[in-house]
Amino acid sequence: MSEQTPASQLWQVPDGDLAEIVVACEERLRIAYAEMVKVVGESEQRALGKSLGFKDTVAFLTDTLQISTREAKQRIEHAAATMPSSSLTGVPQPPPQAATGEALTAGEINAEHVHAIITTMQACPAGIPVEQREADERILVELARQAGPEAVRKAGRRLRAIWEQDTAPPADKEREQAHPLRRLDITRRKDGSMRFTGELDAETAEELDGLLGPLAKPHKNPETGEHDSRTPAERAGDALAEIIGLAARCDELATQGGERAVMIVSVTLAELQDRARHEFLDIPGISSVDGLRRLACESKVVPAIFGNNAAPLYVGDASRFATPAQRRYLTARDRGCAFPGCTRGPKWTTPHHVAPWSMEKRTDADNLVLLCAKHHRVIHHTQWEVRMNGHLPEFLPPPWVDKERRPMRNLAHTTPPRYQQAA
Repeated sequence: MSEQTPASQLWQVPDGDLAEIVVACEERLRIAYAEMVKVVGESEQRALGKSLGFKDTVAFLTDTLQISTREAKQRIEHAAATMPSSSLTGVPQPPPQAATGEALTAGEINAEHVHAIITTMQACPAGIPVEQREADERILVELARQAGPEAVRKAGRRLRAIWEQDTAPPADKEREQAHPLRRLDITRRKDGSMRFTGELDAETAEELDGLLGPLAKPHKNPETGEHDSRTPAERAGDALAEIIGLAARCDELATQGGERAVMIVSVTLAELQDRARHEFLDIPGISSVDGLRRLACESKVVPAIFGNNAAPLYVGDASRFATPAQRRYLTARDRGCAFPGCTRGPKWTTPHHVAPWSMEKRTDADNLVLLCAKHHRVIHHTQWEVRMNGHLPEFLPPPWVDKERRPMRNLAHTTPPRYQQAA
């Protein structure tokens, strides 16, 4: 059914067709906004407001269209950044954010996307070459085509941090690396309690965030089933108390590289056969190594394929859950939730079996993909699908998003090419 279906008949439209109508309406809204931005830009260049007796274009728009001053200024700003401007020679001049304007005109991004991109690009230092500035804008535009404005804003913050590093004087970089900014101001109260404020450098902040994340999650009361009534700040405080307690017991927790120490015992096959023959000789029905192998198989002792440094990446069907080594591999590969446009980091994700474990019993790296809780539900309960293409996951959107169901990959965790090469 067409998206022009009268509202009174929408109740008759099948779910799939209604979803297509929603997507088509959104595309028309975006194209209409692009048209509005074009005429607003022309109005600003002509000083139309003044010629009609208004103070300026903002006053003309707010009075005529009954929109807020903030909205009027934003439309003018979007026009200046994304639409060609006229010159004395009559030849249109390319806009600062040409790629953004093209995507908006095509109905691929919305006004919030445009604002997020423009705000980021306005903060780009003058020392960044034009070619690189345009390449970085294209990265944001590509992300906006598959993700919401918040994801674009987050990517923009990451880009600004990279720009600052690129343009900072070498002496400042060395000083920051040698003496990272860390400060803690403590106030002790009479009752012995403590109040503190401070700041941490980016590396330490990320490490602390990784510790707080799992510990500060809300938990149900195991006895009553009631939801966690603590505020986010209270949960973070309790998590910090756990971290402090853990540090106080550090002698009891031998750690290396952020993980508890692990003792690994290894034996040769000959030793295993010899020891097992003696240990299992008294078990009824077991009189040979072949019988022992059968018992081991029934007991879920299965082969495993090891990767670099003997890290188990391909594990038999004894384990439905990813190993720590597999988690590290998936973190390096997916960098977080792999669903297109999602910005959730690795600590907010769980490994999902691409081919259901109940069917294939495969918990290996090429059958796992990191998904946050939200997109885990999306994959299980909607028409979105995930599959592996080589060693990388890709997602197939529902037909009402893309009739051709062209595969997509997440660009939200992508670092600009030059930084990948430098890393």
